[in-house]
Amino acid sequence: MDVDPLAESVPPRHAVESDEEEDEYNPLGPEPSAPKPVDVQIVGDLGPVPAQGLLVASGDLAKFWSRGANLGEQIAGVFVDEIQVGLLFRPSWTKSVVLVSEVTTRLPLWAMHPYARAVLDALQPSSVALLGTYDVPAYIAEERIAYSDAPLRYLCTDAPTSSLTSSAQPFAPPNLVTATAAAFVALRAQRAAPATLVLVPAPHIAPPAPRALEPSSFAHFADAPAPWPPALVSTAHALVFAALGEPGKDAAWTTPAPEKSSLPGQERKRPVEFGMYI
Repeated sequence: MDVDPLAESVPPRHAVESDEEEDEYNPLGPEPSAPKPVDVQIVGDLGPVPAQGLLVASGDLAKFWSRGANLGEQIAGVFVDEIQVGLLFRPSWTKSVVLVSEVTTRLPLWAMHPYARAVLDALQPSSVALLGTYDVPAYIAEERIAYSDAPLRYLCTDAPTSSLTSSAQPFAPPNLVTATAAAFVALRAQRAAPATLVLVPAPHIAPPAPRALEPSSFAHFADAPAPWPPALVSTAHALVFAALGEPGKDAAWTTPAPEKSSLPGQERKRPVEFGMYI
């Protein structure tokens, strides 16, 4: 350690050595590991490909939204390292494929891009719209906005439609989307293809992405908290389908009935068939 002979006292050890040691090579340190390959498989019958459109709904919002969307029977599942992450549907009331994503487990950061790429490559949709959330307490704006006054926000790879600009506000920098939706939008932007992300305000800051992929669990599928006003979700529903070139789909989503807790040993009635690939 170099010491200034003119100093009145010796500087504390951490002030001199901490930054220097971080840059030194430690032969006993762990070897940098190569990126782990991610196995993404889509199991089931996708139907006609290329798909006309793809709607991706993610997370707790997707749990609430899917209960009122009448999705019908699941046609396929998207598996990451043999764990089901996404559920694919072809509802009779739309020409688009619907992906209900990360409602049973959450993707780590290292799996988001391979997952999004596999879905887009398999379906080859002409247009993509995504339904997600943004955390109001963490959103950076010129003025602080209460959750009750927070607007819908959007992010597009091309010019927004008039329906977007009239019903929502831009998701502005320096805010970042760190969910799997970001991988879908980035891949579409790289391919110069249209994609629209509609974000519903969430009252709490979501936990960071997990480091490891946990097994799927449907135990609490219908018990997800629903802090979103149904009118707000209905507007977001209309916006994503307008972005897919299917305006007038407002009636395709209805406010789901409150879910009643089931007693031990009783089977909960589920409005969506999604267990065929588990």
